[in-house]
Amino acid sequence: MRALLLLALCFAGPAGANEHHRFLGTWGTAEQCARAPIKPGGTVLAAPFEIGQLWMKQGQLWCRLDWGPVETGDNSAFTAATAQCGEDSVRGYFLGMRLTGEELTLRWDFPYYNGPLKRCPAS
Repeated sequence: MRALLLLALCFAGPAGANEHHRFLGTWGTAEQCARAPIKPGGTVLAAPFEIGQLWMKQGQLWCRLDWGPVETGDNSAFTAATAQCGEDSVRGYFLGMRLTGEELTLRWDFPYYNGPLKRCPAS
């Protein structure tokens, strides 16, 4: 019995992995969700943030996420992650995520932020 319990714990995933589910998905402004041109007539398209359990992607930029705990309030949830972004030269960020109602705000090292972002419709 003990061996079965230990085996189940090995395959259960990291502790608290499920607590971040509310932050996962595709988030953006209306323009980002529509992947509209950044400038009228331009060829570079706006891109939403695609947040997964281990990675976050926006356009060509990928970041590996190491999550912190989730704190919840009446109508909000907050978590933080260290984000290792880039390919050839990796840069680290402290990324705070606040979900208030249906709006997500991302704070990068806290002076810079994106949001409020809404969940993009599934396509």
